[in-house]
Amino acid sequence: MSSSLIAFVVVVVFVVGWFAIGTQYNVRKGHDAMRWLQEGLPLVGGKTTLRWLGSSVVELKIQQAQAPFSHADVLFVLEPRDVSLLWLFARLRRRRDLFIFRASLRRTPQFEVEALDPSAWSAHGIERKLKAEQWTTFPVPAPMVGYARPSSTRATELVASSSVDACPLVRLAVHRSEPNFEVQWPLDPLRKHSARAVLEIVRSIAQRA
Repeated sequence: MSSSLIAFVVVVVFVVGWFAIGTQYNVRKGHDAMRWLQEGLPLVGGKTTLRWLGSSVVELKIQQAQAPFSHADVLFVLEPRDVSLLWLFARLRRRRDLFIFRASLRRTPQFEVEALDPSAWSAHGIERKLKAEQWTTFPVPAPMVGYARPSSTRATELVASSSVDACPLVRLAVHRSEPNFEVQWPLDPLRKHSARAVLEIVRSIAQRA
């Protein structure tokens, strides 16, 4: 067997093996995250629709959510562990497993807020857009940046209410257009808290928006 053929076989085995192991790891982690979430879901709504988007995103849709939500989505966005080069690129961009709660509210918020970590991959380009639209800055703890429209002291209170012990906020967004509400935290430190406690915080933030 020639050296080039041996190299080709090694590469194929590596790629296929990595894909199988990475996919299995993400599926297991996604199922663990869904089991963790079950305790808190009744705070948001009853019937949910679940689907996997590839092997890196789990999406739960709640069409008939409880107040203050009209409908809501929960996403577990996992690292793309199934493809080695994508995973490496994601790691270089500081992409980690992420919890996203996104919802439309039953009433339109009176003001708009964006508080985000500008270095986070999921917040890429948002700050530039806010500056172009001349949103007003407001103080938030570093490394976060805060913008509001119109200026409101309630924006600072809203960000403060999103605090979860030992789990840094990645993004909090409140908009008049749908989806009106979004909050993001890193998944692993968030799961050190009960899902019920986390979703109580989510509901409290949305009620203040």
